[in-house]
Amino acid sequence: MKMRIVMIFSLLMYFVNVNVFGSNTQNSLNKDMKEMEIADIRLDVNVMKENYHDLLKRVIDNENTIELLENDKQYLKHEVENLKRQLSCETEVLHDITGEHQKELNETNFELNHTYSFNKRVQELSCTVDVIDNKILCLEMSKSRDSFMKCMTETGVVSICTFETKVDENCLFYDDETGLDKKNWRRHSGKTSSLNTGPSRAKTGNDYIYIKSRSMDYLENALLVSNIPKQDVKLSLSFNYHMYGSSTGTLEVIVISSGTNQTIFTRSGDQGNQWYYQKLYIQSASNLQIMFNAIDGNSSYGEIALDNIMLIADECGPQTIP
Repeated sequence: MKMRIVMIFSLLMYFVNVNVFGSNTQNSLNKDMKEMEIADIRLDVNVMKENYHDLLKRVIDNENTIELLENDKQYLKHEVENLKRQLSCETEVLHDITGEHQKELNETNFELNHTYSFNKRVQELSCTVDVIDNKILCLEMSKSRDSFMKCMTETGVVSICTFETKVDENCLFYDDETGLDKKNWRRHSGKTSSLNTGPSRAKTGNDYIYIKSRSMDYLENALLVSNIPKQDVKLSLSFNYHMYGSSTGTLEVIVISSGTNQTIFTRSGDQGNQWYYQKLYIQSASNLQIMFNAIDGNSSYGEIALDNIMLIADECGPQTIP
């Protein structure tokens, strides 16, 4: 009897141990598995965060690259359009010269050699220079508005701006007063007051015009405008420009015709401490207006200057040698 009681007690203790301690072991295993799953999820979340930041950076870099490419595309488009206009005018001149040479060959049956052709071209260019000198002389001698208009009719010069006097009788360009700009161009001689910016002197003569960056805010602009009295004629626009300084802004030449704006020239940033010459060809149009637009940079170290602005009519027509 005592032996049976001992066996029953032993079996009872066995079942208690199995149920109690086995359950605790299983719970511990389940807890460890849950903690491992949580650690794996945290690791995945951290990887996803890193991938997200990397992807966001790539998107921002791509957007900046696209913006730069769009700006380059617009600049190249303007350059190509201006080159097309220039080549069109030069092609017309070459056609006229070629036709004249062919006519001379047919009439005289004279074989031109390279030396003769070169000398003839030098003579033509020399005569062209004389014509331009006569135009400038005529304009300089014009003492009244009537004589200026007569001179324009005879020489084809529409406007010439030297800025040597406060009121330039021969200049048709003026500061815009319609409110499209924030500042005006300034007439000046010698060096500007800011260091490491602006020209040290005019291209020719004593005076020129410029925008004073120190008195302008970022992206403020100054417009120089001209309504063209001669309509429906081809024009050439020539000018000298100076863009010097670490924060130089942008210079544009804009042609407006019948309410349509077209930028035919643009330069941005520091171009060095020197004057540049530019010549642009403008096709005939009605209601024509030409604008020089100077946009200020992001500090006072960058000034834009202009000198010797000249408009000549029918520059693309057949050359007449006096």
